Amino acid sequence: MAHVKIQNYPRRDDYLAKDELFPRPKKPINAGELSEAITRAYQRCLKDKKGNTVELPKTPEELVALCMQHLKERSDPILNPYFLSRCELEEIFELDAVAHEMQRHRMRIGVFYQFLLIELMRLRFSNVADGKREGDAEAEVDTPTFAKGLRLFISVKKSSDTVGGQDVGGMIKRLEGMALEDKNLTRPYLCVVCFATPQRGIITSYEDGRGVRRNRDGYPYSPNCEVWSPGFVFPYVCGLEAEDVYRAALQTVGEFLPFHSLSQRQKCGKMLATELKKLELVNSETGRLDSLKFQQFVTQRRKGVELNDED
Repeated sequence: MAHVKIQNYPRRDDYLAKDELFPRPKKPINAGELSEAITRAYQRCLKDKKGNTVELPKTPEELVALCMQHLKERSDPILNPYFLSRCELEEIFELDAVAHEMQRHRMRIGVFYQFLLIELMRLRFSNVADGKREGDAEAEVDTPTFAKGLRLFISVKKSSDTVGGQDVGGMIKRLEGMALEDKNLTRPYLCVVCFATPQRGIITSYEDGRGVRRNRDGYPYSPNCEVWSPGFVFPYVCGLEAEDVYRAALQTVGEFLPFHSLSQRQKCGKMLATELKKLELVNSETGRLDSLKFQQFVTQRRKGVELNDED
């Protein structure tokens, strides 16, 4: 990465850009604009890299087949046989598939926040683009007390837990590397790590919603990178409080990220139990999963495959 220089824009004593560079919009976006931005973000988070909408499993047959695949491919050969053999057979689907679907939706909602911020920024700023690699968005913003304005390089994270403590410095370095590689800069840049959800369940105020991440010696990982919390991000970008945005997104999340495994868990539980019996994985005396047979099921080796096979 090229040598990092302190960017020339008005700053506070703690390295942060001066507060007056980021005023709230004079008029918040209206309910219709917010709803449309949320819908577009949900639609985008359900598309693959080729732009095709991903079809989520929804029929009992699809859900049970996916659960069987997950049990086969993702089960720990010690813990899962022990745990599942102590469950009622028809409980296994709910215990595995619902949690698995929740995990998949957690990943999608993380992407949703990235796209939502982009959609909201496009309602306020004239030059907003999807980011590259570490960055999720780039934007040219005019600042009322600084004529040059700023070029923002933004990385959106669902929460502060998304980035492990040891990788914070690396993430900031990669994000700033994108700014340094940009040959078309016409104004100072500011790298921003946005957290879309509250840290430890608490939303900070607008005034306290910006900060810098520091290393063990107390120095910023970069003097040109700020961390923005939802208490600042949403009011600055669209004029609404974070709670207003969350509340609006809650109204339609079920249309895009439904929990089919939850709504059909009873029927699927019976179907999965039947499949497990067909595979002879059930103990005939207890009527529950046989731990040793299930362990063999998840450790079965293909013929001709060596131990060092990397397929």
